[in-house]
Amino acid sequence: MGLLLCNKGARHPFYYEKLDIDIWSIQELSYVIYRYPVIIPSDFVDHKLTTWIRDELSMGILAAKLEQFMGAGDDTDQERLLLMILRESNYYTQVEISRFESEYKKLRNIDRHVFLNMLGDTYFRMGRYGRAIESYEESLLAEVDTGVQMKLAGTYVTVMQFRKAADLYEEVYVTTVSQEPLRKLYFISKLEPSVNTIEKYLDTIDVETLADWEQEYDNVQAKAEHDERAMEIFDLYQKSHSEFREHAKIMVLKWKREYRAKI
Repeated sequence: MGLLLCNKGARHPFYYEKLDIDIWSIQELSYVIYRYPVIIPSDFVDHKLTTWIRDELSMGILAAKLEQFMGAGDDTDQERLLLMILRESNYYTQVEISRFESEYKKLRNIDRHVFLNMLGDTYFRMGRYGRAIESYEESLLAEVDTGVQMKLAGTYVTVMQFRKAADLYEEVYVTTVSQEPLRKLYFISKLEPSVNTIEKYLDTIDVETLADWEQEYDNVQAKAEHDERAMEIFDLYQKSHSEFREHAKIMVLKWKREYRAKI
């Protein structure tokens, strides 16, 4: 994730593990707080953070104000601390900060399964699919919800765990008799023929619907084949097989690293 560095940056960044990013300025810190409130823990503003603000950003007054209100350490105090950082950064307008305050209060008063569902959505948007899976699974343990099951199945597809995805889609179909999980099962069978759960339900799908799904899959496949990166790889293969093999090794290693980072 790339952030804008507005004020003079720190000599050493503040590492935020949940986002797996280095924060270099007060504006970047504010961006993380404002953009991802659902993953901000109740102890986010602590002495480690205030020390970094004082020593690395040379913002001793802000650090002192934050430490003054860190006594009780409950959710109300954390909200005040976050708002102080947002105001001091001059990165957001007062209207935006008021909107954040309202949303933050709501987050602290929603049911746990709803919060975990939102947490999963946030991690998915960030590309942190492993953590999204954990959050969706926790949400389902708290309360079974077919919408969350569909999201979890979709996340499994993203990390190519097709069997787990198929099992969930089938469970949703049995519960809801909805056509959407069957559509997903059909596409999984195209991506991974060994996962052929859809075959049990083909008799329940009319010919026109199957034709539409087939056309949809063909359209996506054709678009993927004409993707700029795919075309570059194909051109390289046509020019030199040896160069292609070397390039392929590098790309496979890169994709493996990206995949591991996502899960």
